[in-house]
Amino acid sequence: MGKSAALVEMLVILILFQSLSFSCIGANSNGSCIKYEREALLKFKAGLLSNSNSLESWVGDDCCVWEGVSCHNITGHVIKLDLSFQFLRGKVSPYLGNVSNLQYLHLGGNELTTDNLHFVSSLSSLKYLNMKDVSFVDKYENWLQSANMLPSLVELYLSYCGLYNSGHVSHLNLTSLEVLNLRYNNFYSTFPSWFSNISNIQYLDLRGNYFRGSLPNEIGNLNSLAFLYLSANSLEGRLPKTFGKLCNLRELAMESNNFSGEFFGLFGNSRSCIQNSLEYLDLFNNSFSGILPNDLGQFKSLEVLNLCKNAFWGPIPVSIGQLSNLALLDLSYNTFRGPIPVSVGQLYNLTTLDVRNNSLDGIVSELHFSKLRRLMSLRMSRNSIVFDIGPNWVPPFQLVAIWLSSCKLGPQFPQWLKTQQYIKTLMMSDVSISDSVPDWFGNISSYFRVLDLSHNQIFGALPKLRKLNEGNGYSTILLNSNKFEGPITDFPSDAVVLDISNNLLQGQIPEMIGRRIMPLLEFLLICNNHLNGTIPVSLCRMESLSLLDLSKNQLSGGLPNCWRNLQALKLIDLSNNMLSGHVPISLGSIKQLQSLHLKNNRLQGKIPMSFKNLKDLKFLDLSMNAFAGLFPPGIGESLSSLTVLSVHSNKLEGEIPLQLCCLSSLRILNLANNMMGGTIPTCFGNFTAMVVYEKAIGYWGHGATTYTESENGGIYDDKLLVDIKGTELEYTRTLQFLCSIDLSGNSFVGSIPKELFNLSSVQNLNLSRNKLDGHIPWNIDNLKSLESLDLSKNNLSGSIPLSISNLNFLSHLNLSFNNLYGRIPSGNQLQTLDDRSIYIGNSGLCGPPLEGCPGDGGKLPTGHEQAGNTRKDNIEMPWFYSGLGMGFLTGYVGVCSILYFKKSWRYAFFQLVDRIYNKLWVAIAIKANQLRSMFQRIKFEQNA
Repeated sequence: MGKSAALVEMLVILILFQSLSFSCIGANSNGSCIKYEREALLKFKAGLLSNSNSLESWVGDDCCVWEGVSCHNITGHVIKLDLSFQFLRGKVSPYLGNVSNLQYLHLGGNELTTDNLHFVSSLSSLKYLNMKDVSFVDKYENWLQSANMLPSLVELYLSYCGLYNSGHVSHLNLTSLEVLNLRYNNFYSTFPSWFSNISNIQYLDLRGNYFRGSLPNEIGNLNSLAFLYLSANSLEGRLPKTFGKLCNLRELAMESNNFSGEFFGLFGNSRSCIQNSLEYLDLFNNSFSGILPNDLGQFKSLEVLNLCKNAFWGPIPVSIGQLSNLALLDLSYNTFRGPIPVSVGQLYNLTTLDVRNNSLDGIVSELHFSKLRRLMSLRMSRNSIVFDIGPNWVPPFQLVAIWLSSCKLGPQFPQWLKTQQYIKTLMMSDVSISDSVPDWFGNISSYFRVLDLSHNQIFGALPKLRKLNEGNGYSTILLNSNKFEGPITDFPSDAVVLDISNNLLQGQIPEMIGRRIMPLLEFLLICNNHLNGTIPVSLCRMESLSLLDLSKNQLSGGLPNCWRNLQALKLIDLSNNMLSGHVPISLGSIKQLQSLHLKNNRLQGKIPMSFKNLKDLKFLDLSMNAFAGLFPPGIGESLSSLTVLSVHSNKLEGEIPLQLCCLSSLRILNLANNMMGGTIPTCFGNFTAMVVYEKAIGYWGHGATTYTESENGGIYDDKLLVDIKGTELEYTRTLQFLCSIDLSGNSFVGSIPKELFNLSSVQNLNLSRNKLDGHIPWNIDNLKSLESLDLSKNNLSGSIPLSISNLNFLSHLNLSFNNLYGRIPSGNQLQTLDDRSIYIGNSGLCGPPLEGCPGDGGKLPTGHEQAGNTRKDNIEMPWFYSGLGMGFLTGYVGVCSILYFKKSWRYAFFQLVDRIYNKLWVAIAIKANQLRSMFQRIKFEQNA
């Protein structure tokens, strides 16, 4: 009875307490909403701007029915505020701290700002806090101190907040924290030690924070950790040995760091505790090394294994076939070797198999794919793999992406492809196919987004492809470097990239190519074929065209005058055709044009003044045409970005305009073989890009900025013929490293400006076949990078500067047919240039490799270098000879006295004299015979 009475008494007290609580609530609210909490929410709303009118419901007295607000069923306190992704803008109000019973606060996904996180310190019941995308005005505010006052906090999200301070506290109170997401802030610090003290943490996301240094050993104390994301930081070094103690780890992402050393060796004896838990492992883009363990198959739970772009080596273990849950296997960009294990064919859950860019070899057969029914992406490019698959094989899968470039699939076209109906990407470049494209190929092309059959020996007509079935689709078609022949056929009208260059195509470019056939093209490459006819005007309908390459054909006629419609063009290459007539003014209206190649045509007239409008132009090649008149000064005034200027082999006249010296970015200048005259401007020393090499200068390789789905690199590389080292070489990808000036074959007069020799990065300097006079500048050794120098066939005089022997990279020299005299300098690199022809035509030169100088005894040439020392020599020579006589007399008397008193020495001395006399006599006799033979040969040649 006593117990029953006590129970009834406590029940009555509880009812009275609840009644009292409700009466208190009712005194401060209308309905179930607490008045001061409602007021705090309204003050918060007052500081916001809503684009979606998402807070329209925030009216009336009952805040518990407002959108995003949830209250306790009994107390009426606001316990949840979820305004995520409501398109709110404005400032986060500190009045939210008055909603003191909040357990859940989500403001993420809006455009909100806050001074700090102090307002949350009073929310002692808060369990969930999400401030994703909220910008902290005080970027160095110690947010951790505020969060550390929330002992009940379980989940904290502060990603994309722009935080700079990773925080510091003397004692960590976040004992309940299980989820911490600080993804993509700007901490720029070493890995904070307090992370290792969050004892109950299960989910830790620190991606993209610029953390540097190594991981502390204490990280192994996080026994509850199941999800660890450290991607996109600057962490480095080897992982601590305690890493193997994370026995509950399910997902580990460490991509894009600088970790090194072995990875799988860390687990040691603890491997059994993690092999059953780890499901997701991403080590992409690090420097991990070592071989994969033979017992890799014990990681039974693995669903994703990404080791791409590391330094793993050795064979792929056979046990990999035991990873029955594996959906993604990426071993690409390592140095794995040997064959692909047949056991891979047992991974029946596999959707992606990527082993590209390794050193794998051996045979791939049908057994490698026997149970891969779910496979969608097969990537094996850049290996030495040979496919041995019968023509009647029916794959168990339907592939979406196929990357097999550089494997050996040929010589026949793979027949198993005809069963693949949903291919979006087909990369089979350089796979040794020597066959025609089968008729059924068009049937599987409906979903093609990327087709690459380049660099094979495929012959016959171009394939007939279908337009994409999917709406808003765009296709890339790469059929270059084959043996396709016949006319250009119709391609899908949704194509944006078409490369059919380096084939045997004939006929004309279709007249309607830009109006009806392929109006969406951005890149069109048909170079190096046998096309004739004119350039169709319909090309000007391709308003999205960015790259046009029709070079190396037999196109004729004039250039179309409709370039104003093609404002997206960045590169035009019409070189090596038979185009004629004047260049239309409209070509100078393409404001984004960066590269223009018109070399080796029959174009004539003046270079259009409208070219000065091409402000972004970096590469201009007008060589080997019939352009005449003066060089337009506007090119130098306006084209400040120009890096390559080549107008050689034309009919240009007049002097070099001084405005050309404004081209500070210029690295290659070729004005050779024109009819220009006057002096070489001293302001050529303003070509600052020829003094200090900067790779960013200039426009190199259009492939770097164009469509790069091709596994053979970029679609287009700028090309330039350069006369260097006595031969003509074509530069493509190495063009970015060349620095050259060629003014040969003109009528330039005057002396060589010494300022020209301050361009220390110049590798090729050719001033030959002009009318230059004066001395070779003494500062020639400032051309520290010079490899080729040609000053031949001018009127240069004086001696060759001794400093030329300091050019350590000089491998080609031609000073022939000038008026040079004196001794040829020797030493260093110059000794290797022993071809007599590089000095012929200079009657005053002597010394190796030519005949010796008169009175050869080490006498220096009497050139202009010694003129300043003549007076000094005249004063010092008498004293020199008088001292020499006294020294000789003293030595002579001393030697004679010794020989007179020392009999044995006297005998030895005269025997030595006899031996020396005999050797000298023999040497003189041999030399006399050689001279006699030489004079007889010269006389014979003169008589002949």
